[in-house]
Amino acid sequence: MLKLFVLRHGKAVRPKSGLSDFDRRLNRKGVAQVNQVGYILRSESTTFDQVIASGALRTRETASIMRHFIHSPVLYDDDLYLTSASTILSTITKVGNGKNILYVGHNNGISDFVNLMTGENLLLSTSMLVEISFNFDNWQMISAGTGNIERILEPDVCSF
Repeated sequence: MLKLFVLRHGKAVRPKSGLSDFDRRLNRKGVAQVNQVGYILRSESTTFDQVIASGALRTRETASIMRHFIHSPVLYDDDLYLTSASTILSTITKVGNGKNILYVGHNNGISDFVNLMTGENLLLSTSMLVEISFNFDNWQMISAGTGNIERILEPDVCSF
């Protein structure tokens, strides 16, 4: 059985003049959100064989915080920045390695991907984690409608 943990990046700073969207950082709330998710996964002894993430700054920061808790290698891919569900699927089937993978990405593609794989209708909020299981032993076998949501984790963080 394969498990894919899909994590939307933490809340980022607002867009501003002179700063490309690709280079937006996490804000304080986003850092706290991702730390909370990482802490919960570590407390459950969750491990990942691989982390796949967009190369945008906010997803790199999200993956870096997660690495503090889970100590897994990360594959960054700039082509995953604001990409489609089909590109996410193609990437995972091509480079997926091991039984448990964490994918860190952006909306709307990440929500579309979860919905494509599970037949659900979710809109992932920042730092929302969706755990999807697949009844396969090879990432090349996954396709639309073959995943089952095992759980949804939404951080509860208040910022001032």
